[in-house]
Amino acid sequence: MKKILSVIICAAICLCCFASCAKTEKEVQSLTEIYTGLEGVENMPEMEIMPDALIETLFGFDLSDFEEYIFAEAADPSVNADTIILIKLADGADLNATCETLDGYLQSVADNTQSYSPENYAKTKGNAVCVLGDYVYLIITSNYHEARVIVDNALHNSNVDSAIQTLVNPE
Repeated sequence: MKKILSVIICAAICLCCFASCAKTEKEVQSLTEIYTGLEGVENMPEMEIMPDALIETLFGFDLSDFEEYIFAEAADPSVNADTIILIKLADGADLNATCETLDGYLQSVADNTQSYSPENYAKTKGNAVCVLGDYVYLIITSNYHEARVIVDNALHNSNVDSAIQTLVNPE
């Protein structure tokens, strides 16, 4: 009886060891899914996805450098400066150049709204270009922190193992 009990206990211990070593793969959310989650942020205006030609003209990006991307702006950008940019870089894409371009865009929005739209200028304060692994994102909205939490959580809950880096934090 003791031998049978010993074998059962040993088998149970081995099963526990193997079970705890199993690696669970979480499926990476698409940027479209993350963007859909951002549409529910409080005070987020109606947004429109930018056409590829506008992205190339406005930012100068070669879209082949991106594996996946979402560029969205307020449906009426003359009233709202709200912008959501989510990018997953393709292999070999220049992370620094992408971040510099997005930082320049954030600074441009801040400069352009400072004089004529205090409400929109306030949306640029404390915002940042952020990087997590191969992902780069910029969010300009009045509820920036709520929106950033949604993106950060979505990326942290995927297989992205890097720490989030805030590259720019304009004053």
